[in-house]
Amino acid sequence: MDHLRLSQTCAAQPEAVYDLLADLRSHLRWAGSEQSGDFRLLSMDAPNGPAVAGTVFSTTGTIPMSATRWEDRSTVTAADRPSTFEFTTEAQAGHGAKAMRARYVHRYELAATPTGCRVTYTMTQEQIANPILRLALPVIRQMMWSMGIPMFAGRGLRNLLRDAEAAAKPRAAAARA
Repeated sequence: MDHLRLSQTCAAQPEAVYDLLADLRSHLRWAGSEQSGDFRLLSMDAPNGPAVAGTVFSTTGTIPMSATRWEDRSTVTAADRPSTFEFTTEAQAGHGAKAMRARYVHRYELAATPTGCRVTYTMTQEQIANPILRLALPVIRQMMWSMGIPMFAGRGLRNLLRDAEAAAKPRAAAARA
């Protein structure tokens, strides 16, 4: 089982970050249009309103150095405002018997700090079948999980936190008025 853990602080309160996570359509911005062109969400089919445990959504996305696209179906498994947001993704890249299939758990844990919050993101690959070459060869897979995947996922996490900080500024100004 491969695993990634990233942790960063931001000036927004946990509620602001959580609200963006639960607003699934916002993922198309911070994990989509604000990401690099070769690793981003392209589309999403999700219900309106904040996601709750049991919410199901589908996405498509790009894969670095590949014309193949991910097609994902995800289910929210934890939605505890403002501390935890988690979803499990059944992912497929390609079609037919040789398609790569994988299951990932994405978990965001939010903890208040004196100046905002700390967000810890973990991604765990629970299963994989027919992996693309860079995930099949042990040395290259290790390099991807230690450098490539953290680089791309880290950019998405930074985008999320920046967007949360931007969304929190108008709220803070209104509260002071």
